[in-house]
Amino acid sequence: MRVKAENLSTDDRFEEIKRLLDSTINEFQTLFESAGGFEDSRVGNGWAPEKINPEIYYLPPKPIAELMKVAESRKRSLFKHRVLSFIKPKDSDVHSAERPRLKLIPFWRVKGYHECFYFRGNDYKIDLPQDVIAVEVEGKIRDLLGTDSTDGQGISNLARRLLGKKESTGTKSFRLNDVTELAYMYDEGAIFVNAHGREDLEAEAFFDRPLPMKKTTMEELALNYPGLEIATDSMTKEDLIRKLHALIVKPPTAFSKILSNRFQVSELVQFLMPVYSFAFEWHGQRKALSVHGYTGGIFQT
Repeated sequence: MRVKAENLSTDDRFEEIKRLLDSTINEFQTLFESAGGFEDSRVGNGWAPEKINPEIYYLPPKPIAELMKVAESRKRSLFKHRVLSFIKPKDSDVHSAERPRLKLIPFWRVKGYHECFYFRGNDYKIDLPQDVIAVEVEGKIRDLLGTDSTDGQGISNLARRLLGKKESTGTKSFRLNDVTELAYMYDEGAIFVNAHGREDLEAEAFFDRPLPMKKTTMEELALNYPGLEIATDSMTKEDLIRKLHALIVKPPTAFSKILSNRFQVSELVQFLMPVYSFAFEWHGQRKALSVHGYTGGIFQT
């Protein structure tokens, strides 16, 4: 289930990485100059959640006649004695108080990823074989470092050898300072919440099952189910995407410039679960019973 928004596939992202790596050979300086701060290099639909249209899927309920049988079989227990639970009214004395009402309970799932290409500075210490006496990098002779000699390293060792002096046997190395690196970081995540923005592992496991979900719109639901009620949803799509942002979008620990800061929502879905509400009366008392519209189980509200 995918959102109606442009999204990069895994292959597309690999091509993006390859393009950047290829360009570093001839255009590294140009790339560096085009980079900016973490907030200046935003790409991806996640930065504008108000423009993302969620997909809506609902679970068609069983025929109302089947669910009515479930409710009828449980109606006497609604009025059982608080202490003597075996005392219940007669089945014929409990009557339906109103027509069954269908309510759809919303749940949300969002998936996405954050990837970032960025530049950072670094210094390298490069170890060398023992027989190296000089290193030239970018037209400059680099000073060699040793671990067990206070004498100079590098070309001076050649003079020491010619004079018959013992050569240093420690590890040789040299430093490259003020190096600019192009680095890459990636993270992905998913969030499943109920209408109040809280995690619901039981509902998440339920919707992970192979269910006969149907894609729909609110207008289509209202047309097919007159009198339909949608449960109050305090979670908005913007709230949900902000939660995903807080989970996976993090700036690099150390960077000098950001080349690309992509926050992509790859899935935004609202699931609607059917619940039928039944009302019964007995001797002036009124009780409600909620039945899961798909499983026929008693829905705990």
